Amino acid sequence: MHTACKTLFLVLLTGFVLFILAFGTPVLSMFTSAKVLAWAGCSSAGFDTPAIRCNHGGGGAVSERFGPLSYWFTTLLAPYLLVKHLWDVLLAWLVLTLVFGGLAAAGGNKPAPKKMPAWPDTRPET
Repeated sequence: MHTACKTLFLVLLTGFVLFILAFGTPVLSMFTSAKVLAWAGCSSAGFDTPAIRCNHGGGGAVSERFGPLSYWFTTLLAPYLLVKHLWDVLLAWLVLTLVFGGLAAAGGNKPAPKKMPAWPDTRPET
């Protein structure tokens, strides 16, 4: 159980940091959010299309969250927009990371077994 919690903690922490870097870094967020919109079947806004258009119904929720991060003129506001539009995802991710980190830390406080010496001590006590 301890190793599973520790592994989940490290995976969640690494994913959390990478998510923040990918969508909170000003220039990088524009490209990563455009890629998320493309995966959801939405076309990102540009000079010729002022709005984000989604081909099927599932892209609406994705476009509301990642759409503002994909505009070139809001790229410097990426950290603010990340917190504004994805605060619930970040909070849930942080809570899960802290829970598994706490479980991993609590499971690792077992006392170490006493080691027996390899050879018995036959010296006389003085």
